[in-house]
Amino acid sequence: MIQTPRLQLLPCSLEYFELLLQGNDHLADLLGISVPEGWTEYPEMVLVAYDKLRNDPAMLGWFFYLVIHRADKRLIGAGGFKGKPNEDGLVEMGYEIAADYRERGLGTEMAEGLIRFAFGHSYVHRVIAHTEEEYNASVKILQKAGMRFVGTFKNKEGEDLWEWEITRNHYQEK
Repeated sequence: MIQTPRLQLLPCSLEYFELLLQGNDHLADLLGISVPEGWTEYPEMVLVAYDKLRNDPAMLGWFFYLVIHRADKRLIGAGGFKGKPNEDGLVEMGYEIAADYRERGLGTEMAEGLIRFAFGHSYVHRVIAHTEEEYNASVKILQKAGMRFVGTFKNKEGEDLWEWEITRNHYQEK
């Protein structure tokens, strides 16, 4: 689990995924939180993420996190990493915050928590993230979290994306 001042990032275990797949109320009851409709803009990712974790249980902690607003006891998003660090010590992060909780600094808080978690492992040397090729809220979050623009690249679908990074050295300088 990753704690920040206002958030709790809870690694989504197979049990949590199974409860979500049965319906939001099941997870809400177990965790003692509210799980509103629309807590994620990408509900199809829940099943995809569940299958990936089922196939590789060692991804727990390096994959899908449930983002809980601590004071409100409410699930407000998802985030995490796209898998375990590679042999070069590189890990990619991603995140989302529900619309009702945006523009409060929570995205930055989550990104900073994920980066801190990653660099808490000596074998991680670089954390990256990707955004659309435009100056938007995600870009601002990454910049505030200390990430730097690396360049543009094409993803598997041929779309241009921006890549951002923070290295261990840069993180330690902050």
